[in-house]
Amino acid sequence: MLRKNFSRIIVGGFLAMSLLTTPASAAPLNFDPDSAIAQYTQKIQADPTNAVTYNNRGYAYKLKKEYDKAVADFTRAIELNPNYADAYNNRGTVYESLNRYDDAYNDYNRAVELNPNDAVAYSNRGLITGKMADYQQKSGKSHTEIYARAISDLTRAVELNPNYAEAYQNRGAVYSWQGKNDLAVKDLSRAIELGIKTDKIFSARGACYRSLSQPDNALADFDTALSINPKYGTAYNNRGTIYYDKKDYQRAIADFKKAIELGSDLTNAFNNLGLCYYELGDYDAAIDCYTRALSVNQNFKPAIQNMQVAYEAKAGRR
Repeated sequence: MLRKNFSRIIVGGFLAMSLLTTPASAAPLNFDPDSAIAQYTQKIQADPTNAVTYNNRGYAYKLKKEYDKAVADFTRAIELNPNYADAYNNRGTVYESLNRYDDAYNDYNRAVELNPNDAVAYSNRGLITGKMADYQQKSGKSHTEIYARAISDLTRAVELNPNYAEAYQNRGAVYSWQGKNDLAVKDLSRAIELGIKTDKIFSARGACYRSLSQPDNALADFDTALSINPKYGTAYNNRGTIYYDKKDYQRAIADFKKAIELGSDLTNAFNNLGLCYYELGDYDAAIDCYTRALSVNQNFKPAIQNMQVAYEAKAGRR
């Protein structure tokens, strides 16, 4: 039987929030990091005991993706002030960017302990917990209890700040990983209402709508995602699955080819493209696509199975 395997949206692409704290007021998040680093370095030279200045320079280094320097500065801020919750939270976001999930969790956990009314820290701890559960689920390990802890933290973040858009977004991500797509749609929609209107969130909600067998809603969300970012390859791949479901194979082919052109989700995109050619009776083209999928991931079982089906069809055995 032909297996229709499409890529899953990784809602966890959403980022944990970081904080920038100054003695007087928060610096704008769109400040120039190079200028900020120069200014904070001067302040550190004048007063090397100010934890806030190290925290702020670490944030600037994080924006430049100079993660080692960012970690060093956040760590120094913590050494100077062991109860500096924001520094723990910020260092956690860097560890998360480095996929050091255990370290990120420990820092978020400490931030929550130091400031149990901080919605940001709860949201970050909830998201990283969800990512850890998602990884365990893919590995076939126990994950149910970990997901429950993630949802608990994210729900607490929403309770502390009912208008905290990122917390709804992150909880929607965790619900989607659990397969609770109705709850995911509800939270992602609330995040959109509160102002998060990114390509990723519309594409993520579209994937949930597809799982809920609401193709028109899914298609609208993928269209919106691509209007925001015409180079978002994952959205092309996923919109292609909707066209495939609708048996509009030419549009599906165009979208899968665009995803491949952008270098996105290559294993799935080639496999999905092969499915379209199979439905159109072009078995050689389908086999070529499955071969390309396996050149990216030689252990991708759907492509292996689909190739066998295509060879059997070509030989007239189907």
